[in-house]
Amino acid sequence: MEAAAAFKAIIAKDPTSAEAQAGLTRSLLRARKIDEAEVAAKNAVVAVPKSAAVQAAFGDVGFRTGHFLDAESGYRTALQLDPNSARGWFGMGRMYDMVSMHLQAKGAFARAHQLDPDDSQIQESWMESLPYAEQLEVLKKSSSESGRRKGRIAFLEAAVTKKPWELVGEIRRAEIGMSRYGRSEASAGQTGSAPIAVGFGLDVKFNNRASAVLLLDTGASGITIGNKLAEKAGVVKFADSFFGGIGDKGPVQSYVGWVDKITIGSIEFHNCIVEVSSKSNINDNAGLIGADVFEDFLVTLDFKELKLLLAPLPKNPNVAANADGPQDRYIAPEMQSYTKIWRFGHDLVVPVKVSDKVMGNFILDTGAAITSISPKLAAQITKVSYQGNYSISGVSGDVKQVMEADKAILQFGTVRVRSDDLPVFDHGISDYEGTEIAGLISIRTLVQMKLSIDYRDGLVNFEVYVPKKARD
Repeated sequence: MEAAAAFKAIIAKDPTSAEAQAGLTRSLLRARKIDEAEVAAKNAVVAVPKSAAVQAAFGDVGFRTGHFLDAESGYRTALQLDPNSARGWFGMGRMYDMVSMHLQAKGAFARAHQLDPDDSQIQESWMESLPYAEQLEVLKKSSSESGRRKGRIAFLEAAVTKKPWELVGEIRRAEIGMSRYGRSEASAGQTGSAPIAVGFGLDVKFNNRASAVLLLDTGASGITIGNKLAEKAGVVKFADSFFGGIGDKGPVQSYVGWVDKITIGSIEFHNCIVEVSSKSNINDNAGLIGADVFEDFLVTLDFKELKLLLAPLPKNPNVAANADGPQDRYIAPEMQSYTKIWRFGHDLVVPVKVSDKVMGNFILDTGAAITSISPKLAAQITKVSYQGNYSISGVSGDVKQVMEADKAILQFGTVRVRSDDLPVFDHGISDYEGTEIAGLISIRTLVQMKLSIDYRDGLVNFEVYVPKKARD
């Protein structure tokens, strides 16, 4: 907080110092003093409204808090005031990326990097928009000796030698069976309620040597398995790593390695990169499989029929047939009814109206057993107490502070559902460049509908199952 104190001292003498105003906002964001950063950003816009730096910092706060209209307004205003605002271009790149306008995002990051190549955030986003070979070239020229850089270089050196997750054959229709997964338990906080499955799994075969049913988790990316299964499968390590998620213990040590062949139903991939935990299992599971493994397909999760359905995505008329690289969202005529969602890496984030009062950004998470909300959002819509009987666990261990909200109505896409006795805890974010998450929509909510996901274009369709009596 030394930087923030220094900027405050300058502002006290000269409130019109744009550099100090923007610097204070960004330093508070880095220190995760989010409420203070919001106040500082609003004060800065009042004090120096014609500063591109101040407007871009205001956009950064909007992005971090999930107020995306404020974020876009700040970034666009910054570019109107100064077309050479590196932070304005960087912010717009993030906005484009989250709405699946990946080609425009790449151009915005390139422009930002051209204007300010020394900004670490800009440099990282620009680099990640490049093909693996170009990323490797950039990193090798870097003078950093950090473990993260070394691990990334090891990953890229492996990835450029092979085509990771190479699909065998054409993108085609396929039907893969799902199984009810994991132990059954009564609804959390409820006594005498009927046992329910905590998720759905896919049978995954590794190198024709080992197989396991992995939890299908839209809140995860790729495949993550425990070290015992990895040993049986013959995973070949090439870099140390770590991963994290819900829980208070922090990141879990891991490594990434190659699997020559992975088979899931009739779908076969070669040269697969998987993450291997230092532990024997993943939160009592053999492993997790993210639905993004099938991101080149239209993915439909039919929980009622216990089927995962794959189909080719509609052809984007704006992209050449053999084009290989980022492209912008295309909404085909037959997908006009789909809900536009936001992508943050592998996370599928949907805007949710809660109890007809407030909006929040929720992750669609089939790997979460219980739908939950954040303390900040819960306080705005219902009573919160410490009387809940919840045990919340994630890949990073147990969550220690869990409260309970009475009830809430969640409205997203074309769906409106009621959730009673919601667990309330801080879901956190991954880092300074993340955005605030107001909650998780779990499998207990999503199992009530057929879910179709278009990862390429950031689209999801929610088709609520009609009860048999209603159909009759």
